[in-house]
Amino acid sequence: MRSTWFCLPSCRPKAEADACFAKWKALGYRIAILRQGDAVDNVDIQIPTPAYLGWAKSTNILAKHVIINDRHASWIVGGGDDYCPDLEHDASLIGMECVNHFSGTFGVMQPTGDRWGDEARSRARYGEDRGAYIDRVAGSPWMGREWIERSYQGFGPMWDGYHHCFADEELQEVAIKLGVFWQRRDLVQYHDHAGRKSQNIEDWPPHLLPAITGANWDRDKAMFADRKGKGFPGHEALPL
Repeated sequence: MRSTWFCLPSCRPKAEADACFAKWKALGYRIAILRQGDAVDNVDIQIPTPAYLGWAKSTNILAKHVIINDRHASWIVGGGDDYCPDLEHDASLIGMECVNHFSGTFGVMQPTGDRWGDEARSRARYGEDRGAYIDRVAGSPWMGREWIERSYQGFGPMWDGYHHCFADEELQEVAIKLGVFWQRRDLVQYHDHAGRKSQNIEDWPPHLLPAITGANWDRDKAMFADRKGKGFPGHEALPL
């Protein structure tokens, strides 16, 4: 029987993380986390870590661990412990639909039904709507087993040189480049991001700030621009 895993770094307070993971478990997902802080419930694999390793690196570690140890694992869902699963469809149904769409598991699917975005700010800055945030990045992607095994010359599923930001944007662009990216507006993976409550980052949880401001942000942004300009070196998939 195929399995679908939610793989992520986690550092929210235990009660909040437990509530998040209970929703995923109820819909048939298995869960693997790199955990900072108190141990949580409702997960299948929990690896303690004293420091945040970065979103892409954490996801890569867990994804590879899962596909090595669970021969039935077909899809890995990335994200964070502030994401909610689509509540109208269980994991097995979405996974089967992805297999049918890609004729296998070499692909990346991103639910885009959560329409949180920056339309007003983008109109003011760019003179046009840029849509919801999730239209532009694969921030909570479904990544197939073959994608994990073959993308980035076998080092996938994501480029883990980024600390926190821009890995999701590169993932989307690389999957498009390889012709295996699917956006699904009918699926909603709600992102309970602090920015939905306040645009003032000083109001956000302190653990978020080092990852999205200052040197880490500048470095990730510069890396993305450089890699994009060069065609995302190293993204090529291993042949079958």
